Amino acid sequence: ASDVYKRQAQDLTDQSLGWLSDNEWAIGIIYIIVGPLIAFFGAKWFPYIVASLVALFTITIAYSVGLSQGWMVTTLGAVLTLTIGVILGVIFACIVRRNFKLMLGLLGLIAGFFGGSLVFALISGMTGGSWNAVWGFWVISCALAIVGCVLAIVMGLPVVMVATAMVGSYLFMRSWTLFFPGHYPSEAELVESKGEDALDMDAIFWVFIGIFAVSFAGSLCYQCKYAKRHEMLEENFSRQ
Repeated sequence: ASDVYKRQAQDLTDQSLGWLSDNEWAIGIIYIIVGPLIAFFGAKWFPYIVASLVALFTITIAYSVGLSQGWMVTTLGAVLTLTIGVILGVIFACIVRRNFKLMLGLLGLIAGFFGGSLVFALISGMTGGSWNAVWGFWVISCALAIVGCVLAIVMGLPVVMVATAMVGSYLFMRSWTLFFPGHYPSEAELVESKGEDALDMDAIFWVFIGIFAVSFAGSLCYQCKYAKRHEMLEENFSRQ
C-alpha cells in the first residue's frame, strides 16, 4: 500500500511540475504584476511587501514539503496542506510585521539572494555557460544574502529602496523569461549543465539582463525622487 501511495505522490508531483513547465506564463502573469509594484512602491508599502513575501515563501515551502512527502495525493490532503501553509504564512507575516528590524533584515536577505542568483547567471553567461559549479551558486547567493541582511539593518532606508527596486525588477525581468522561454535558463538549469552540455547563452539572454538594468535604474530613481516612504520608515530613520 505504501508503494502505491508513493507512486501516486510521484505521479502527482510529475503532473504538477509538468503543468507548470508547460504553462510558465501563469507564473509570469503574477511576476509581471507584482514586480513593478514592489519596484516602484517598495518604500511606500514597505511592511506589507515584506510580510507578503514571507507569507508567500511559507506557503511555497508547505506546498513543496506536501508534494515530496505524498500528503497531497488525495484532495483532502492537498486542501489540508495548503490550508496549513496559508495559516502558517499569515502567522509568520504577522510576527514579522511587528518587528521592524526583522523586516529590514529579511528584505535585505531576499534581495541579496536574488542578487546572487543574478550574479551567478551573469558569470555563466560571460563564460559561455562553462562555469556552473553548484557550490558557486550557493556560495554567491548565500554570501550576498548575508551582506544584504546586514546592510539593510545597518543602513536602513537607502537599502530598503535599493532592495525593493532590485527584487521587483528581478521579478519583472523573470516574467518575460517565462513568456519567452528557452533564452534565460533557470537556476536549476544553470547548476545542472556541465561540460559538453553547458548552456550557450544567446543574444536574447542579454536583452533580459538589459530589461532588469533599465527597470532597476528607473524604479530606484522614482523611489528616490517621487515615491513616499511608509510612516514606519519615516519614524525610525528621522531620529538617526
